Amino acid sequence: MGLLPALVHLDRLVDDGDLLGYSVAVVGRDGDLEVATRGVTAPDGGRAVEASTSYRLASLSKPVAGLLASVLVDEGVLVPEDEVRRWVPELAAVRVLRTADGPLDDTVAATRPVTVHDLLTMTSGLGTRFDDTPLARAMREAGVHPGPVAPGIDDATFLARLAELPLGFQPGEGWAYHTSTDVLSVVLARATGVPLDRLVADRLTGPLGATSLRFSVPPAEQRADAWYDDGDGWTAIEPDGAQEPGMLTLSCGLWGTAADTARVLAELVAPSVLGDAAARRVRTAALDEVQLTASRRVVPHGYSFGWHVSVGTADDPRGPRAGSAGWSGGTGTLGIAEPAAERTVVLLTNRGLDGPLGTGAFDAALADLWADVRTEVGSGVSPH
Repeated sequence: MGLLPALVHLDRLVDDGDLLGYSVAVVGRDGDLEVATRGVTAPDGGRAVEASTSYRLASLSKPVAGLLASVLVDEGVLVPEDEVRRWVPELAAVRVLRTADGPLDDTVAATRPVTVHDLLTMTSGLGTRFDDTPLARAMREAGVHPGPVAPGIDDATFLARLAELPLGFQPGEGWAYHTSTDVLSVVLARATGVPLDRLVADRLTGPLGATSLRFSVPPAEQRADAWYDDGDGWTAIEPDGAQEPGMLTLSCGLWGTAADTARVLAELVAPSVLGDAAARRVRTAALDEVQLTASRRVVPHGYSFGWHVSVGTADDPRGPRAGSAGWSGGTGTLGIAEPAAERTVVLLTNRGLDGPLGTGAFDAALADLWADVRTEVGSGVSPH
């Protein structure tokens, strides 16, 4: 049974004006691919969404970092236990807040160095807080606080500003979102001596034929810029238009089509560029109980976190089965690889998500979509 009957909830959002448009791609058994699109690229009518339409992936770029790191582990370039200061000496002397909400000058020494594994699992002590603490304010003022687009500063400036701030917790003793990916992106490039854009193309997107995944902004006629519904209408996430990134980072830096994003995430189901062991590394739950508790603002119950992907630890009644791996992005993107069903599903929209844990009506519709995909496509049945 094909995918198209499963899209009634998304179609209703488009018809009601709650969603501008969407692209959905499903990769099934043996690499079969189906793509469906609907709607337009902009609130003024824009252009019709096509299979070739690229979107800002926002945080859906993060799984690419996990995949790429696992490739480099197989190549012997990285070892998870490696100390990050080997490649990022800028952070070698960073201190740690005595309490997470304390003043920036109330710090202690780190009990151990930050490792590559800490970056891969977001347990490094680097990362945002979702409250009004001195550290959160300082990150915003320094321009290193997370957002749906890459920082407008280069990586040297980013690291210099980050080095002036303390870690939020001792390495390995908590979980914090996003910033570990920025630093990991620098590590990947410095460890190989290859610029990050070329590294992604050489190791992943090129061999997979997923060439729309890139850091550079696609031409206007090929992209769907990102918007938020602010209650009074549509507001552009980038009011001055899509900008080229100041630094190359897989925290949020990529653009891509639904089909190419699905081809990359499908490596977690049926690896071709990755080896089986490399794919398993990425989709293996890696958090202990303390880390998992700290992650709950972002990682829902029923899930843990692997190498830059959520990992399903139980069947989700309205979502994927245990063992699934994926992530979402704040610009309205979602990708889930589901080994139990031999299927990868990617949804790309250009409406910003309503909340980090899916509290809004739009996010509820995504859960409805997944339930329909499970019913219509069927467990282990490739779309056609």
